[in-house]
Amino acid sequence: MSVQAFHIAWPAALEALLVGVVDLVDMGMVSTLGLTAVSAVGVTSQPKRILLMFTLALNVGATAFVSRRIGQGDRKAAKHCMHQFLWVSILMALGLYALGFLFARPIMMLAGANEETVSGAVTYFQILVLGQIPQAISLTINACLRAEGKTRVTLLTNTTANVVNLIFNYFLIQGNCGFPHLGVAGAALATSLGSVAAFLISLWSIRPGNGGILHLDLKTEKPGLDLPMLKGAWSVTFSAFHEQLFQRLGLFIFTRVAASLGTVEFAMYQFIMNLANLQGYTYDGFASAATAMTGQSLGMGKPDRAQMAGKYAVWMGYTTAFAIAVVFALFRCPILGFFTTEEYVISRGGELLLFVAVSCIPCAGSTVYAGILRGAGDTKAVARTTLWIVAILRPFAAWLLCYPLGLYQFGIWTAFALAHFLRWIFLYLHWRKGSWKQIKL
Repeated sequence: MSVQAFHIAWPAALEALLVGVVDLVDMGMVSTLGLTAVSAVGVTSQPKRILLMFTLALNVGATAFVSRRIGQGDRKAAKHCMHQFLWVSILMALGLYALGFLFARPIMMLAGANEETVSGAVTYFQILVLGQIPQAISLTINACLRAEGKTRVTLLTNTTANVVNLIFNYFLIQGNCGFPHLGVAGAALATSLGSVAAFLISLWSIRPGNGGILHLDLKTEKPGLDLPMLKGAWSVTFSAFHEQLFQRLGLFIFTRVAASLGTVEFAMYQFIMNLANLQGYTYDGFASAATAMTGQSLGMGKPDRAQMAGKYAVWMGYTTAFAIAVVFALFRCPILGFFTTEEYVISRGGELLLFVAVSCIPCAGSTVYAGILRGAGDTKAVARTTLWIVAILRPFAAWLLCYPLGLYQFGIWTAFALAHFLRWIFLYLHWRKGSWKQIKL
């Protein structure tokens, strides 16, 4: 069991880590344009994630249902589930990102853009959302492949996308090698090109005759929605949507508080948050493995196997979290020096990065326990915890500590660490109760 968990988890964790590293490099490349450009790109972060939350919620249902069918040994049903979730993903992406493109400016103003940053933010966001359409479809395919345990395929997909992104960042942001100097627009275009590359590889990975359980079969699977099947998936997906909604709204308000501190302070916040996201992405890999193995084990009718798989995934997360925390604590100033030469940002940001280091292990625990519960279909518990801690407590604590108590950035990051500790405790207690083992899908 431990060997199987490791073989599924390490590609997923490495994939997620690479995504985080590319986000950091991306931010470093944008920072050559100045702190205003960093703030402009940073403003787009939460609106992008809010639009993406619909796809991510759908993908929770996709992984849970496909993995459960695979565990039951029903290949035909697993393949049918994949096709249905793909149709929904395509329709949803087309509608959502069309709205994002048309209403980019009011969305950016609502997100905290000011007169300095709004023009760059709108340009970046409009180009970005066009690339989000193939990315959304690719993410759904990858969610189904993870349910089968094919995390190495999704690692290849995202690694290729990241390489394409970085190459075109180099060409287009500063206009190197004869390419036009596009600034923030070049960064967005590079990201979109990477998304297209990921989409093409994802499609290739589910081609007929790929040797796996899941593949496209448009001869027997005609276009159209299987409403009874999707209705059965509704409760899991709907609760997962609530989780994503609460998380994104909480982060939106949390980021809005940080944006109110001014351009330089918000740029510093973006640097630190990208580093915090790096560790979170890594734990998402372990959570994906836990989701797949939990679903498969419960499909086999082996709840004890599901619990053991979860334990292995959690401890792999803790081990990784400890290593990341040590690196953040010891090398915080050199790491921030990668993004900027501003002494104030490096010294103050180094102090704030210690809050992220302290929260690494709680973040790992809460992320993997949430993955286990999602794999079992217990998305309501995860959504409920996210509502109270991420959507309500953390933004309120950030505002209270930042302004009435006058702690500013220190208040924001104190609230960040507190929320991770509380979410870790509540999800662990719910996992230990074991009621998730009885859920039928």
